[in-house]
Amino acid sequence: MAEKSDKDTRRATRRSDARRGAGVSLALAVVGLLAVVGVAIAAVSYASSANAGSGEAASPDGSIPREVVSDQVAPSNDVPASDSTDDAARQADLGLDPTRATDWLDHSNGEKTVYLTFDDGPSENTEKVLDILDKYGAHATFFVTGMKPNYYDMIGEAYRRGNTIGMHTFTHDYATCYASVDAYFADLGQIAQVVKDQIGYVPYLVRFPGGSSNTVSRSYCPGIMSTLAPELLARGYQYYDWNVSSGDGGGTLPVDELVANATSYGNFTNVILLCHDSSPKTTTVEALPQIIEYYQAQGFVFKAITRETVVVHHGIQN
Repeated sequence: MAEKSDKDTRRATRRSDARRGAGVSLALAVVGLLAVVGVAIAAVSYASSANAGSGEAASPDGSIPREVVSDQVAPSNDVPASDSTDDAARQADLGLDPTRATDWLDHSNGEKTVYLTFDDGPSENTEKVLDILDKYGAHATFFVTGMKPNYYDMIGEAYRRGNTIGMHTFTHDYATCYASVDAYFADLGQIAQVVKDQIGYVPYLVRFPGGSSNTVSRSYCPGIMSTLAPELLARGYQYYDWNVSSGDGGGTLPVDELVANATSYGNFTNVILLCHDSSPKTTTVEALPQIIEYYQAQGFVFKAITRETVVVHHGIQN
């Protein structure tokens, strides 16, 4: 009986030791698992933090996409260096500089190009025009006025989308801007300030209200155009007339008539096309896709005016 009692005691002790060993092993396993989970949570937290800072979404597995891992420091103004360089180049090309000598092109450059131009904006239609241009990969030139202050921001928006900004006087009122040479340059100075506020500088591009060949100015100041045209050039500006017109300057025309007018380009390989961006010209907006599609089908590209663009001048009539 004593021997059996000893065996039972030893068996109970082994079971107790085994249970203690199993408990220790389980505790160690739990500790190890918690450590692994802690590392994983820290890694995911770090990845999420990095992604939040970069603006990139995390991959499904919580890792950081390879593209966002970089040791380069962004410029302090958050504008990529290439964009800053491009902006500086555009300003150097398009900015008013009375001391700069430009070899202006007075004939076609031989490339089938449409320089689409819009007078009288910005307006309620400007953003619609910009969206259409973007859709077709086209650029244009906007000769703006100060008539719609609520839309001045569209001047900057047009410029940021790769279009060129020119000046069409502030008031676009013939009696005001053609009252005298001084009156014209005072009016031009007002729109120049508006444009500068939007794009950061005064451009060299100008279009006269009515074009350089207008005769309405004669009623307010006989001979003024004969003085203004060379004086503008002497001050570093360049003025642009047109060689094709949509015909929308005289009123609101049906879409089919606008398209027919705008696509009647004769033998021109460099087309400076006149359109308008004022509020009533809704049919011009409607006609624009057809106009662009027609020219593109003929192999033309749409570009904004620069110093390398052919300069079209009408004959002075006053």
